[in-house]
Amino acid sequence: MEHPAFVFTQISDFLDYLGPDFATLIANTPYLANLDHAPSFPFCCSRHYADLIKNAKEPAALLREVLPTKEEYADIPGFVMDPVGDLDAGKSECVIQKYDRRALIVTTATCGVRCRFCFRRNYPFQSSPNIAAEVGSWLDTHTDIWEVILSGGDPLTLSPAKLQSLIEAISDHGSVTTLRIHSRLPVMRPDLVQQHFEFLRDLPARFDCVLVSHVDHPDELDESSMEIFGQLKYSGWTLLNQSVLLKGVNDNADTLTKLSRKLFEQGVLPYYLHQLDHAKGVAHYEVSDEKAKALIEEIRTKLPGYLVPRLVREIAGEKSKTPV
Repeated sequence: MEHPAFVFTQISDFLDYLGPDFATLIANTPYLANLDHAPSFPFCCSRHYADLIKNAKEPAALLREVLPTKEEYADIPGFVMDPVGDLDAGKSECVIQKYDRRALIVTTATCGVRCRFCFRRNYPFQSSPNIAAEVGSWLDTHTDIWEVILSGGDPLTLSPAKLQSLIEAISDHGSVTTLRIHSRLPVMRPDLVQQHFEFLRDLPARFDCVLVSHVDHPDELDESSMEIFGQLKYSGWTLLNQSVLLKGVNDNADTLTKLSRKLFEQGVLPYYLHQLDHAKGVAHYEVSDEKAKALIEEIRTKLPGYLVPRLVREIAGEKSKTPV
């Protein structure tokens, strides 16, 4: 377990750190009032994210992303354990292949924060003793793969040695020309991203490198995220962002507009706005398709086209994301 200076795993410690004003805010916010202090999907929040909440213009929105409530136990038809078909697409304990000539590596179960709406909250993560060897062996027999996507959990929570070993195993396969990393750590645990900088800066000499950050609200972006994005962009990384449309977090045009503009200020292009994946326990975050489409239409009147994310959902078994 990490030192509490970096991570809170007990809700009581987290609330004590935030202070009495936030206890009052939580008690007076309908979305947050029904807290679950012993959730089946364990609570975890970084101190950095707690500091973002303290400084946020809309702290209730950020709290809703990380605080468990008893709504998670509602049994809602259509909300299932594996909403995007990861298990059916599994090729080994850590390799998932859904799309043509691309492969996703589930690198770890560890995240900087446990987002309550996580689509893999029920995923049966396996601990591979040597993930680099396993991935290298799989790629030996799949010589048509041109893009490898590192996911999780969060791949940047891996130790520097383990991440480097994994990427070295990938780079031994000449067919792989693009490396993509999906991470929430630039806004959750920037300290963990920093430990990889020297290695990450050199990778664009070997791959076309893409970082897809996961930022849902403009209050999640600060000077630390700007430094991380700035260094990666300067090194030759392509920086994209995907957000999830979440009831009570970002389901209004003003918030989404501010998010797109703030991302762009930090060198990141909005990429996808995902409709919620129907994982068991997350139904209380859902926004209707009708409202989602209306939000996108309103955003289009406020932003240039390159800052309007594509509204999509992932459907199990489909060969691509599905436009909404």
